[in-house]
Amino acid sequence: MRTPYFLHRFQKYFSFRSKLLLTYALIVTLPLVILSSKYFYSSREFVSDFARQNLYSIVKQNNEIIDEELSRVEESSLAMFADQVLYEQYLHADPKDEYSMVTMEKKVNQVISKYFLDLNQIYSIHLMTSYANIGTSTFIPYQDFNKTALYQRAWAGNGGMAWVPTFSFDRMFDRKTSQVRPPEYAHLLSGVRLLKLFQINNSEVIELQGKAELPVLVVTYNPEMYGAHLSGALPADGASYFILSAEGELISGTDMFKEARLGKPAWLDEIAAMKSGTITVMQDGKPLIVCFDTSKVTGWISGITISPGKLMASFLPEIKSYTLYLAVFLLIVSLLLAYIFASSITKPIHQLLNAIKKTGEGEFDTRIPVESYNEMGYLIHKYNQMNVKINRLIEENYIVKLREKETQIMSLNIQLNPHFLYNTLNIMNWTALENNQKELSSMIVSLSAMLQYTSANSQDIGDFNDDLNWLKHYIFITDQRFEGKFAVTYDIAPELYTYTVPKLFLQPFVENAIVHGFAHIHRGGLIHIRGWLEDKQRCFTVEDNGIGIPESQIASLTETESSSIGIQNVDKRIKLIYGDSYGVTIHSQRQQGTVVKIHLPI
Repeated sequence: MRTPYFLHRFQKYFSFRSKLLLTYALIVTLPLVILSSKYFYSSREFVSDFARQNLYSIVKQNNEIIDEELSRVEESSLAMFADQVLYEQYLHADPKDEYSMVTMEKKVNQVISKYFLDLNQIYSIHLMTSYANIGTSTFIPYQDFNKTALYQRAWAGNGGMAWVPTFSFDRMFDRKTSQVRPPEYAHLLSGVRLLKLFQINNSEVIELQGKAELPVLVVTYNPEMYGAHLSGALPADGASYFILSAEGELISGTDMFKEARLGKPAWLDEIAAMKSGTITVMQDGKPLIVCFDTSKVTGWISGITISPGKLMASFLPEIKSYTLYLAVFLLIVSLLLAYIFASSITKPIHQLLNAIKKTGEGEFDTRIPVESYNEMGYLIHKYNQMNVKINRLIEENYIVKLREKETQIMSLNIQLNPHFLYNTLNIMNWTALENNQKELSSMIVSLSAMLQYTSANSQDIGDFNDDLNWLKHYIFITDQRFEGKFAVTYDIAPELYTYTVPKLFLQPFVENAIVHGFAHIHRGGLIHIRGWLEDKQRCFTVEDNGIGIPESQIASLTETESSSIGIQNVDKRIKLIYGDSYGVTIHSQRQQGTVVKIHLPI
């Protein structure tokens, strides 16, 4: 029986080890992929259904808590109808008698405390009439209260409790929020009730209505406090909560719903008709899970929304972890079996790996004896040939490149290292001293020190302290020439003095500031030289308050064809010595000055 063409090619071009490892990889990978996919999709559906039920139970439980709170308010306010103290106080209220009003306020507050003793979630309680606001707070103005929507809702309820969604304080009471404290008065929600007070006298019910003005009970809540139960129960990042009136007015919610105050959701009518449950809607082209329930007390709709993707993001790490553990376990088993059957070929592989490691560490003379001429022997033979070629390339190319780099550095250094005649300068110095020309003598001494530093050796780097002293000599000489046209300040971190730097790396930028930056000024030039350590780098800046550099010229200052030889020289030397990651950057604004920043490695 002939071997199939595919198997024939497989056996011809693959070694035994490759065939063995590939077989085990397929045995492990294919079932793992199938099982993982099935597990993932079934888990996703299960998690989605479970999360829907969990979110729905959270919303329903929250509604029950809120309904219980509001029901207690309704029950407490209903009990006030037959309170004899309230009846007597509002029956005999005399707004013109200040003393009687103070007494009345005290007694009415005692009644409020009796009926609303344990309702800690309430923001404030008020009994409103045209002549007084009595309660736990006085921020609601009683003047013209009978013109507000709250008053109208209370009278429309005819003694029943009416719940008013969030309203604008300044619009409701025609007051600016900034005129009251605290500013959270800006948006509140309220429950209002017309207190139809009465008393029973000898089995006869005597109503206050018609005898005196009936007070209106106003109970206010902060919307954020109202939604605190839902906000604390959000199950994952990306979930949002909302509380809407049946008309679509936002009572409380997360930022996503607060930003959408101007229009009600497109799916509001659907959930309003269903009253309670879960649905999946499309919003901005993406699916959105909505779990909702309707309050039996207020008719308001509470809900939580979350995208299926965000929901799964909370559970996917655990699913992925389980899948990963299973894959690792199967791979370990397969590798152990592969090791048992392929131990005869692992020895030359280990030899080759050790030799490659030595090569990576720079030992290019490493050789491995060729013991056989199978696939592995051929690979070892090619490895030995590779090392021979690498050695040859190092000798012929790498060393040549290093010498070219040294030549470039020396060539650039020559541009800034002219040699002068020290004896001539000494003669000039003594002549200046004999003629009592001290300033000229100081300039000659500074110049001599500068020349001694630049021509002392052919190295391109020197101590930073020496280089900074050279720069100070240069500035002294230049200052004599320009007669106080500018001033120089220094702010150098002490630890920088222990490092070496490219010689004369600051001078071209100081010279540019003096010659070009201060070209059109006579006084007030300022140069600030700074140095500090930052993020494993040495940073230096030369900052001036001169006329600045046009933006079109900044990019060309460090280019090869630039006429600014000094700037180009410094930037190129830094890159040759330390690499292209370091160098010079220039920032400038017209009539405001220039900042040159130099980056060097530590």
